[in-house]
Amino acid sequence: MKLNADVIFDNLPTAWNARLLGDPQKALRLRRPELFETTMREFRDDHLYILREERLPQRVHVEPRAVIVCLGPGRRTRYFSERCCVIQIPDVDFYVAFNTIQRTFDRYDAWEEALDAIIEADASIPEMLSQSGDVFGNPLSVIDAQFSFLGQWARDDASDLTTLAGLDAGTILNPEAFASYIAERDLSMDVSEPFVLDLLGTRTLNANLIDSGAYQGCLTVYRERREFRASDIQLAGYLATKLVQAIRRRSALPGSDGTSLKRILMNLVDEVPLDGKEQAMLDARDADQSFVCVRIRLSHRLSQLPIGYVCTMVESAFPGSIAFEHHRTSVVSFVNLAGLQDEHGSYHDELLRRLRPFVTSLQAKAAISDPVSNLARARLFFLQASTTLENGSLIDPDESIYEFQHYALTSMIVNALGDMPIDMLFSEGLRRLAAHDESSQTSYLSTLRMLLDHNMSVTKTARALFVHRSTLLERLSRIERILGEDLSDPDVRLRLQIVLKALTIREAL
Repeated sequence: MKLNADVIFDNLPTAWNARLLGDPQKALRLRRPELFETTMREFRDDHLYILREERLPQRVHVEPRAVIVCLGPGRRTRYFSERCCVIQIPDVDFYVAFNTIQRTFDRYDAWEEALDAIIEADASIPEMLSQSGDVFGNPLSVIDAQFSFLGQWARDDASDLTTLAGLDAGTILNPEAFASYIAERDLSMDVSEPFVLDLLGTRTLNANLIDSGAYQGCLTVYRERREFRASDIQLAGYLATKLVQAIRRRSALPGSDGTSLKRILMNLVDEVPLDGKEQAMLDARDADQSFVCVRIRLSHRLSQLPIGYVCTMVESAFPGSIAFEHHRTSVVSFVNLAGLQDEHGSYHDELLRRLRPFVTSLQAKAAISDPVSNLARARLFFLQASTTLENGSLIDPDESIYEFQHYALTSMIVNALGDMPIDMLFSEGLRRLAAHDESSQTSYLSTLRMLLDHNMSVTKTARALFVHRSTLLERLSRIERILGEDLSDPDVRLRLQIVLKALTIREAL
């Protein structure tokens, strides 16, 4: 592995009282140290030279990216430090210095080899962080593009574990903590170089994981055990490139087809035709699995939360589920019902139990479709959830979770009416009842609706209207005369009930 002057300097024993002079180049380009021979006439770029001060040549060409380790009091280093980087060590044996620097290269070579071996094997990000802990001497964590923690490393002592409490692989910050995270970090996802900032109450060094211009996540080093050193910045950038390779490798490993299935579902929802490979993958999926489509919309107050973060929250709360952003306005999730069903095969109570605190914490509204086992029909169940979310939000704005079957009739009526005014469906009798209501404090339409809703039971209707039975009978007699229709005919009752239901819906909307 190639290093730079900062890495060499930061790994020297503090007792040597070394000084870093000149301009240390930040890129990791330095080769292993070499001895400067008397026949040499230049100090070349990206080369590291070790020599005693008295052997510094009088006339030599110095390239700006060369690094010289000079052993001696430093009386002759000014000329060279003005032209390249010089690490000046006052009084150390030459061979001790040479071997110490060689061991520094050995250490980072071993780190590089360990990272490459992990990437080739299973691309385990927690294992890569474990191999990197001693390099940085501070706790480490990695999040992905959906703000899910892919891994963390900390020594087993109180100070480190305090910083990373609860940040195990696959977990996410709660919405309140994440809102603070967003405010402090200011979503610096387009920064390509490592940067330092205050994050979650501590000083952090961050390196974005960027692959082909796309943000894939972030590596964070927490200042807990020691102060950041100059070399940490470039080493964090180096580790970030390895983590990008690991993320790319993970997506290619067998069994990592979640992303592919997510893309298929996104295409189905948007009515994008599947290609042959996608259709074959969908056909090969386990047909015994069942899902419900859940569509979630955030409140305006938390609308600044990245949709990817909300998707991660859903997938964390419902293992085996797939969530994705839909047109930057909401989250669509196909929630796997495996693990939610009780001994009777019912998933309903457990689904609501998990979904309710999640929706509450996000100040969101959610709609649930009927179960679907054939994901080729994903578009239809997405439409179920979407229409339920719209109708439920308008008709019952104080609720936060809406189920399709509770609003199926509403959807049928709204779809059937289209843009047609309600009064176009009124019979002459209904028009006469409506005309009566305009000049009376007693609503005959409401009374008729209540009677139909209570299956023509006079007793139940009177109780619901808080009137005496005899009073209701007199009112119903007048209603029947004005209406002029036979309420004993089930088709008449059905038509009247649909029209009155449509009237209620339009009034609510």
